Amino acid sequence: MRVVLLIMDSMPHSMVNATDTPNIWAQACAGGRAPEGGLSLPISVTYSNHAAFVTGLDPVETKLWGNAGWVDNKFSPTAELGPRGETLFDKCNNAGLRSVAVVGDHHIVTAIGAQSATACWPPTPEVPAGTELDAYGYAADSAVVAAASAVDLSADLVVLHLNEPDTTLHVFGPDSEEALAQIKASDQSYSELVSLLAEGWDNTVLFTISDHTQEQITEEQAINLRGAVESNGWQAVVAHDGTGAIVVGDVTPEQIASVDGVGGATRADDQTVLAWTEPGFMFGKRERYTMGNHGSPRCRTQLAIVSGGHSIVPELASQFETEQPTTLTYAPLISRLLGI
Repeated sequence: MRVVLLIMDSMPHSMVNATDTPNIWAQACAGGRAPEGGLSLPISVTYSNHAAFVTGLDPVETKLWGNAGWVDNKFSPTAELGPRGETLFDKCNNAGLRSVAVVGDHHIVTAIGAQSATACWPPTPEVPAGTELDAYGYAADSAVVAAASAVDLSADLVVLHLNEPDTTLHVFGPDSEEALAQIKASDQSYSELVSLLAEGWDNTVLFTISDHTQEQITEEQAINLRGAVESNGWQAVVAHDGTGAIVVGDVTPEQIASVDGVGGATRADDQTVLAWTEPGFMFGKRERYTMGNHGSPRCRTQLAIVSGGHSIVPELASQFETEQPTTLTYAPLISRLLGI
């Protein structure tokens, strides 16, 4: 069996349809999808969800709450901390299986521990010289397709990642014409990746997923939660994370929720509170070019489709259609499928 995890960063479940994304829609019709989409981790951002995709470990255990992880009594970038647990790549290595990773966001290489894969592009968490880039400096979808075309995808585990939907929705916002144009373009890139899997399709299970969605940022003034914590004298530290935030220390959800512009807060463990903005706002600094962002519970919906030619696909499709998958679903499910 070949299991493929194809991740389309920020691809909205709600915008997948027969007209705008015919290629993704075709896979959903051939297999099955979660009717309400999947569900991300509570902080709906890229790196923590990607780390959990390949480990199945909850942030309560890893402390990788969002794009920042609380490790050794300080916040550090999750993309640098790595997945903090045994990954699917590690399990494949231990079982003598072959794995491949081709990702559009080079920071994901470290975030998911893809250095352990049998083949990885980019080979280091840096953009290779001459790579076609998107507006944020990540590999364009076309570059990912080209890289995947040059790799032997006849592996037991294949992880593919397209980043341009995320970049475009950040720059223009998910409600923009540019976002729709990008979604249509990424659907075509998706089709090209699926075509690369044609050989061996009868033995393939393909999971087409996204890590989160995005929401439109409409307010010029950002919410400085870190400053509010300091000015109130609360003994806590804050990591802003788009429309979400992570607060560690001696503080209550009620205190955090009392800050102007904060839409809500909840306790994640005995020292961590997760917060989110009111709609239209983001935490931290409001960049002029950031019209879309994520992090809040409003952005937790994921694309969640299973397809492929393997005989087990109908069973998996039924599972997706009746039990909402989450970020933590994939690693144990793929481990079971591969017998690792």
